[in-house]
Amino acid sequence: MARQVRSVQVRQGTEFQRLECAQCGLGWNRPRQPGRVPRFCSDACKQANWRDRLGREEYNRRRREAEARQARAWQIRIYHAEFDCITARTPLPFNRVLPILRELAGAAPSDPAPPSRLYRAAAVAWHPDKPGGDHKVFQLLQEAYRLAKLLTP
Repeated sequence: MARQVRSVQVRQGTEFQRLECAQCGLGWNRPRQPGRVPRFCSDACKQANWRDRLGREEYNRRRREAEARQARAWQIRIYHAEFDCITARTPLPFNRVLPILRELAGAAPSDPAPPSRLYRAAAVAWHPDKPGGDHKVFQLLQEAYRLAKLLTP
């Protein structure tokens, strides 16, 4: 892939420094300026160097962990938004009660487990005093369990 070159208007007498990419060896000039000198010509070279240093397996493991953290953060945002919509006038919809309990407990969508067992499993995972727990998500769990008790005989 060809690299785009951008020409810059330079003042007379500007001093340049010659730089070389640590990964691919591409050389380029840049006006001397304070701060850290870049070691790579692009983000692709930086990532390739990182992969080479770590090894493919370790790099993929770290990437999967980062993706899992990001997915959990998105899930927490969704639960927060769902909890923020609950008021005295607009309670949690009954058709969302059991799905929320199953999601928070980590159970399959068609799991026939009783709400009390789902609540206990979810409470262990989402309790605010536990690592990875969240206060608002736990409040949503408690509200869902309260309504589930009303729904089931």
